Amino acid sequence: MKARRRRAVLVAASLVVALVLAGGVLYLGPRALGDRSSGNETAAQATTSLTPTATATPPSTPTPTLAPTSNPGPASAVPTAVPPPAQVQQATVPVLGKQDGSSLKGHTKGVQTLSAVPMGAKTWLVTGGQDGRVRLWDLAGHKSLATMKGHSEEVYAVASMMKGKTPVAVSGGYDGSVRLWNLKTRKGKVLGRHGDAVYAVALTKVKDRYVAVTGDADGYLKFWDLDRRRATGRTIRAHRKPVNWLQATHLGDRAVAVSASEDETLRLWDISKRKQYGKTYKGHTKGVYSVAVSKVAGKTVVASGGKDGKIRIWDPKNGKTLGTMSGHKKIVYSLSFGRMSDRSVLLSGGTDGTVRLWDPETRKALGKPVKAHKSGVYAVGIVPVDKGVAVVSAGKDKLVRLWKAEDAAATGP
Repeated sequence: MKARRRRAVLVAASLVVALVLAGGVLYLGPRALGDRSSGNETAAQATTSLTPTATATPPSTPTPTLAPTSNPGPASAVPTAVPPPAQVQQATVPVLGKQDGSSLKGHTKGVQTLSAVPMGAKTWLVTGGQDGRVRLWDLAGHKSLATMKGHSEEVYAVASMMKGKTPVAVSGGYDGSVRLWNLKTRKGKVLGRHGDAVYAVALTKVKDRYVAVTGDADGYLKFWDLDRRRATGRTIRAHRKPVNWLQATHLGDRAVAVSASEDETLRLWDISKRKQYGKTYKGHTKGVYSVAVSKVAGKTVVASGGKDGKIRIWDPKNGKTLGTMSGHKKIVYSLSFGRMSDRSVLLSGGTDGTVRLWDPETRKALGKPVKAHKSGVYAVGIVPVDKGVAVVSAGKDKLVRLWKAEDAAATGP
C-alpha cells in the first residue's frame, strides 16, 4: 500500500509539473513568435499595391522581436520590392505624315488618274494625264519607266491588273477611245470607242475571263473582253448624265460594277447579266465623282464622294446610307480604301487640294488634312508595297506625290 501511495504521489507530482510547463508554453509562445496577424496584413499590402513607392506598414504596437534591424520576423520575410503598376499601352491611330521623297515629275498637264499593279517585289504605278499621256513609274525608285502615247486628248481614267503573268492597263480618254496596254512591252491597242468622252474604267475577272467596264459622258456603260480584245454584250444606258467613276468588285460569286454619276446617284451592275443589281443609291445632293469598295469589319461597304463635299458609306445589300463624313471644302474627287496600322482606313482627295484619312467604322477623321497639291487633287491611292503601303496622290499641278504614314496617340474612344 505504501508503495502504491508513493507511486501515486510521484504521478500526481509529475502531472502538476507537466501542467505548469504547458501553461508556460501557452503563455510565452505567442510572445516569442510575435504577432502573426499583423505580419500577414503587412504582407498583403506589400504584394498587392500598385504604387511603386509603397512600403510595408509596421504594426501599430511593435514588440522587440519584430525590430527589422535585429530579428526579422515573418513580416520581414516578405520581399520588400513592390511590383510596378501594370503598363497600359497607349492606343495609336494611323495619320498622314510628310511627303515621302521627291515628287514624280513628267506629265506636262494635270494628272487625272492613277492605278497600281504589283510586279514581284516591286510595285508599278500607272498614271494618266490631261497631256494625253499614260506614264509608267517605279514607285519605290521614284522614277519614270515609260511614256505611252496613243490618246489624242486628255486621259481621264486608267485601271491596271495582272492578266495572268502579264501586267496590263486599260485607259479611257476625251477622244472616246478605250485602249489596252501591255505594261511589259509598253505597247497599246485600241479596243473600241464610245460616242463621247470616257471618264471611268474598272477591271475585274468574271469566272475565267478578264473584263473591263467603261463609262462615258453620255451615261453609257460598255463591256470589254480583254482576252478577245473587243466589246462584248450590249451597251447599257446606266445614267442620264455622265458616269464619273467606276469600281468593280465581287459580292459573293457575283461580279459587279458600281457607277457614280453626275445625276447624284450610284448604281450597282451585274457584269455577267449587264443589268442593274439592287436599288439606286440616293443621298448626295450634287454630282457623285468618286467610288471605292472594300470590306470593313468583315462586311462589304461602298464609299462615295461628291460635289456636295460629303463622303457617304453605303450598305450594298440594301443601298442605304450607313453614315456620312464631312471635311472637304470642294468636290471629293477620289477615294481609296486600304489597311494601315492593322486597321481599315479610307483615303480621300479633293479639289480643295487636300488629302484626308478617315476611319470608315467610326466615320471620324484620322489626324489632320494634308495640303497635298497647290491646286486640286484628282486621284489618290493606298498602294500595297513590299514593306507596307504607299499613300499616293496626283493633282492639277502635274505632280504625283507619296506621303508617309505615321502612328499617333488616339485622342478618343
